[in-house]
Amino acid sequence: MLKRIAIIALLGVSLASAKTNTYSFTLPDPTLSGKAQLQPGEYTLKVDASQAVLMDRKGHQIDATAKVETSDRKFDQTSISISATGGPAHIQWIELEGTKIKVVFE
Repeated sequence: MLKRIAIIALLGVSLASAKTNTYSFTLPDPTLSGKAQLQPGEYTLKVDASQAVLMDRKGHQIDATAKVETSDRKFDQTSISISATGGPAHIQWIELEGTKIKVVFE
């Protein structure tokens, strides 16, 4: 049985630079992103056109396949969809507050 957990929260997303579209967010629990195990803590998501790069707080790139989708509306808040299927939780997607950007993880 697929257990879906949708976490919708204001995660302190901040736009660091208009050119690089860098956002910060915090994960409260251990979570998978692709095959990468993410520990609770702060992460950075850099979005450039159709690519997204996930980095830990030390600036190390995390090997996670993601694609950037564009919505027809701006998101009112940052939303993260986390799914668990009888095992560890994993990120499905992140919608970024104040943008039309949705990053979908594989």
